[in-house]
Amino acid sequence: MSDSGSMMVPAEKVPVLCEVDLLVCGGGPAGVCAAVAAARAGARVLLLERHGFFGGMTTAGGVTIWHSLYSTDGETQVIGGLVQELVERLVRRDAVRNSRPDGRGHFVLDTEYAKLVLDELVRDAGVVPLLHAWAAGVVMEGSQIAGVLTQSKAGRQAVRARMVVDATGDGDVAALAGAPFEKGDAEGLMQPPGLCFRIGGVDRRRASEEGFKTGAVMRALNRPMDYNGQEYPCFLWTTESLFREDELLVAGARVTEVDATDAWSFTRAEMEGRQQMEWVLTRLRHEVPGFEKAYLTGLPAQIGIRETRRILGEHLLQEQELLEGVRFPDAIAQGTYPVDIHNPRGRGIVFKHLDGRRREVLPDGSRREETWTPDGKERQTPCYQVPYGVLVPRKVENLLVAGRCISATHEAHGAIRVMVNCMQFGQAAGAAAALCVREGYAPRELPAPLLRRLLLEQGCCFLGER
Repeated sequence: MSDSGSMMVPAEKVPVLCEVDLLVCGGGPAGVCAAVAAARAGARVLLLERHGFFGGMTTAGGVTIWHSLYSTDGETQVIGGLVQELVERLVRRDAVRNSRPDGRGHFVLDTEYAKLVLDELVRDAGVVPLLHAWAAGVVMEGSQIAGVLTQSKAGRQAVRARMVVDATGDGDVAALAGAPFEKGDAEGLMQPPGLCFRIGGVDRRRASEEGFKTGAVMRALNRPMDYNGQEYPCFLWTTESLFREDELLVAGARVTEVDATDAWSFTRAEMEGRQQMEWVLTRLRHEVPGFEKAYLTGLPAQIGIRETRRILGEHLLQEQELLEGVRFPDAIAQGTYPVDIHNPRGRGIVFKHLDGRRREVLPDGSRREETWTPDGKERQTPCYQVPYGVLVPRKVENLLVAGRCISATHEAHGAIRVMVNCMQFGQAAGAAAALCVREGYAPRELPAPLLRRLLLEQGCCFLGER
């Protein structure tokens, strides 16, 4: 549709919903961890979430895997805190399993039980939840956010908060407040969103032995899309359902050249993603052994978004800082997930691992392996660290960001965007916000030792120490 000009909106008197120490905007994994960490540190916290449940890409996006809690050699736990606590709460409900008997692999969780566990975590911490509401504007006083305008079925209301954490994933509040940001690679193209969906009626043994191992899956999917005549940007991974022997979770649809901060573009991604899903399911059913009786059992509430805004903060995280395992005195998070860039233009994925390996999934589904290190040798880096400065936006004083919108380059973002990392950023942002309120610091002046001490008290890991 064409631009229809502009419209003058009259000034309005907006009722104040409440006044709190901390407002957390966005109830995904990062936002929940921010709210809980702050509440446990004594702050009065309101948590906004636009869906009817918490969990973000875990629950709304249907992404069931959490990984990378251990060092690259598998010997030392490098992620703890609320990530570990959430895993333990899921274990008590038999709603999560690990890929290794010793518990040091990746976790596959049930997204429906995750909704219950996140409710419980928020409730137990004394956080005030507000579902079906989202941040729609800000009221600025100089470089301070004086209030955040929320939107819900009740209309527009304001929240006064001494501190704000933007955990929207897209940096919505930071952008509204005037914080600078970047999008995408050098040409502005972002990693493509992907759709996760569930299919039942699968003979998992035959699908594994005769489908994946023989290459039948890639042969079936590596061809033009019937509905638009273009090449299908194929990437497919699966994981098993926890509770059904014939069910798989499939990530096999992705839409290129999408900007999920633009509603028109986001709409196209949602609808094309579902169209691709049906095409994938049809191909699997007709051409791959084990999928002959497959049928759709579930679609997520939304397509999974990998990248949108990246807020520019006091520290701009670089790819090499991650790959080389740089140690930061103000480190607030650790990780081992590789740099993982899905080609914004179509097919192909590039992984850069901490041990020096570079793996590329080529457009035809084949793989190429080499090293990214200057000397061509592999190395042993146990984990990378992320400094506090990536949470502190430039130009706005009482705001912190958490989740995938932190301050990082496009390349570094490829590693830090996964949920177990985002949860750490959330816990750190919430703890920092509580300390700023309690001790009277501006976020960019908060002493790193004070924050790290609180994070250690909350069970976080630094260099493997709890």
